[in-house]
Amino acid sequence: MTWSYNKTVGIVGLGMLGTGIAERLLSQGIKINIYNRDKTKLKVFENTEAKSFENVYSLANESNYIITCVTNFEALKDVFFNKNGVIHSNNKQLIIADCTTIRPDQSAYCSKLLKKKKDITMLSAPVMGGPSDAKNGQLITMISGDKKSFNEMHNIFDKISKHVFYLGENNGIANSIKLALNLNIAIISLALSEGIILAKHSGIDPEVYLKIFNLSKLKTGISENKGQKILKDDYTPSFFLKNMLKDLNLVMEISQSLQISLPITRLSYKLFHAANNCADLKNKDYSAIFQFLDELNDSKI
Repeated sequence: MTWSYNKTVGIVGLGMLGTGIAERLLSQGIKINIYNRDKTKLKVFENTEAKSFENVYSLANESNYIITCVTNFEALKDVFFNKNGVIHSNNKQLIIADCTTIRPDQSAYCSKLLKKKKDITMLSAPVMGGPSDAKNGQLITMISGDKKSFNEMHNIFDKISKHVFYLGENNGIANSIKLALNLNIAIISLALSEGIILAKHSGIDPEVYLKIFNLSKLKTGISENKGQKILKDDYTPSFFLKNMLKDLNLVMEISQSLQISLPITRLSYKLFHAANNCADLKNKDYSAIFQFLDELNDSKI
């Protein structure tokens, strides 16, 4: 299919990821429409060609595609089905790609209801990567859902991604992979934190420990990107700790429905839950789990 720059993409949800995606598409010469409940988030786009809307259904009427990047399932249902939602749009050709991290059954629910009520196609489109990856077109995008709609939006996904994976017609598949990947991020961040803490309490310079770690085959993107920030007490969020807890909770729910045992996940959930109860941590980066564990050990000295 020949790409047309006359197509317009609506971005619903201008958190860190949504803003990064919107900025990337603008930089690629693509027309975008934007909506966010908190209107202060629109200020970033005041001097751009992005067109803002007061409600979602008006945005949907003037968009060929919509990318949704909201906090959770409840927020997504609100975007789709409330009195000002997508469901009230008159756009018969609309395709939605949802980047929200939700359970696979929740994605399937939204997809089926949109199709039934308005014949709107929704693709599950979770991504791996932070705001800077989105802005630089370096996301890893995982798509499941209607193949024809995927083919139509492929050029959009290519603009924001370094890799795009189509995973089949089942909407839930992409969400399952996303949650499994986020689970690994949580566990790796806990392991890195405990390694630094062990080194610290053994009288080893954490800087030296981290340098050796990152020269070994143990290194990860997390140890390279977050390690030095942890040592500098820099927890500027690229992904909130409270959102990591939300995703771990979703994994726990899925494991129960599948009747499988994930004991490390359960422990990880408990640790992030405890950290989230510390008011100054939940709005920091997920790597602030180190701060929680470090303070827990310091309190025992």
